[in-house]
Amino acid sequence: MWSVKFFSEGMGLLWLTIGVLAILLALGLAVRFSRMRPYLGNILVSCSLVAVSLVFLILTFDFPAEEAGPSVIPRLYIGLILLLSGVVLVQTFRGREPAVPGLRQPALLARVMAVLIVYFLALPFLGYFLCSFLLVVVLLQTLSYPRKGLIYLIAAGWVIFSYFAFYKLLYIQLPLGFFEGLF
Repeated sequence: MWSVKFFSEGMGLLWLTIGVLAILLALGLAVRFSRMRPYLGNILVSCSLVAVSLVFLILTFDFPAEEAGPSVIPRLYIGLILLLSGVVLVQTFRGREPAVPGLRQPALLARVMAVLIVYFLALPFLGYFLCSFLLVVVLLQTLSYPRKGLIYLIAAGWVIFSYFAFYKLLYIQLPLGFFEGLF
């Protein structure tokens, strides 16, 4: 599809990003000045996830068409994100979700974002398995997980699960970094 290719790079991607951000900004302003203002966080996060998921879903139509091809896992995750975001939106508009409390630790958000940026930058060099282990450990410590010994067990469990589920079972090529020759 020419439209998918246009919106996946260069000026098309820029216009797509500006369009999605404009829609989300308009939605945020509309919610902010309505009776749903206490639920602004729930609505904006859910709508942002829906918007980004729909963009990624459209981009998967440019993937090769195979029965169990490269579009299966992204579409599975996108479907799950759309379903769960829809549930949160429905619960919010029905009045069953609690109002979003004020941000108590604004620096925590900045720390988590910094950790995620470092993770994505280090991924090609250190590889998925080592980076994911370190990401889980650092995030759980940043979020003050109370059982410090269990942090490493959870991180190792995620890496082992990822290795068998994605690398061995589904044959998904994960970046291995300097471990390239070992696997």
